[in-house]
Amino acid sequence: MPMATASVMRCTTGPEALRKILRNLHSQGYIVFGPVMSEGIVRLEEVTNAEDLATGIADRHAPGSYEIVGSSPLLFGAVNGPDSPKRFLHPSGVELTRLLEKDGGFEAVSTPRQKTKYAFFGIRPCDLAAVHVLDRTMLEPGLEDPIYEGRRKDSIFIAANCARAEQNCFCTSMGTGPRAESGYDLSITELPGKLVIDVAEGRQNLLDGVEIHPATKEDIRAEDEVILRTSEQMVRRFDTENLPPLLYAAIDSPHWGEVAHRCLACGNCTMVCPTCFCNTIREEIDLAAGTVSRVRVWDSCLSKEFVYSAGGNPRLQRRDRYRQFVMHKLAYWRDQFGVLGCVGCGRCITWCPVGIDITATVNGVLGQSSQRKEKVEAAQVG
Repeated sequence: MPMATASVMRCTTGPEALRKILRNLHSQGYIVFGPVMSEGIVRLEEVTNAEDLATGIADRHAPGSYEIVGSSPLLFGAVNGPDSPKRFLHPSGVELTRLLEKDGGFEAVSTPRQKTKYAFFGIRPCDLAAVHVLDRTMLEPGLEDPIYEGRRKDSIFIAANCARAEQNCFCTSMGTGPRAESGYDLSITELPGKLVIDVAEGRQNLLDGVEIHPATKEDIRAEDEVILRTSEQMVRRFDTENLPPLLYAAIDSPHWGEVAHRCLACGNCTMVCPTCFCNTIREEIDLAAGTVSRVRVWDSCLSKEFVYSAGGNPRLQRRDRYRQFVMHKLAYWRDQFGVLGCVGCGRCITWCPVGIDITATVNGVLGQSSQRKEKVEAAQVG
């Protein structure tokens, strides 16, 4: 599915427009998912009306820590929770086939694919970029995943550009935010008392009934200032220039083991990552119903069983599995799919029980590698 890239209209409207945009989405048959307060966190859930939205809420992220800290003057004040569009486009569990015991044998039962029209409302630019990354992996020509393809086909995206960053955000390093540059159907930037909306080609109908005005130079300047201020709030960074070859050169850095010593191999980082797509197949038997189902579920490269095959396991050590996670995101992925697999959302830092920071890992690995190289060169000169 091609990502929308061209804005054909930039306008302003009032905050009350969100209600009408939601109404338009529902009237056009979309199931809408947006930020909702649920069980003490802001997460992506179905939105049936504007009152469902978690507006005016501030959250705080730190390594291994997430909390709601009060109110925010921003409608989209919370940065992000554990969910991303991946949860719905590449679900954590889906039945592939089912066999029913019948007349002394088994009969195949069809598992119809639900036709869906998803609208992701108020998602962050990093998550929008993550969908593009998933497209490159799940829609590889000739190898398209039919489940992802069916859910992705008619999905649309209303992005909320970031007017604040939390300490685990590093989208500026990955070039994925804090403003959505492409891939959206609508993008929204909050200014005091108004919204600046970019409308992609063919999506003007999403603003039916909304009072809009052409964005002025002052509006655009104020929007740029919001984006710049948000960028400057990000404290976690690493340089992505020539990153894959640098990481390949540092594949034996002792820093991998130093970080992995803390890792619990729980897989939280891969579960909340908006681009991780690894899965496994398992059989589920229901004796009462007389059925056996083949189910695809998420899996994690942090699991010791994940790469077990033919009686062996090439990554028995936790260091090797943690290194695989980081290297796949920031090196192998580019070789395979032409893009990096990380979008800088910071979820792997927030939801890691021991607060492992992938940006510190990269900087530490490359720093140690550089220091070793300098020592070797100094010894050779001596």
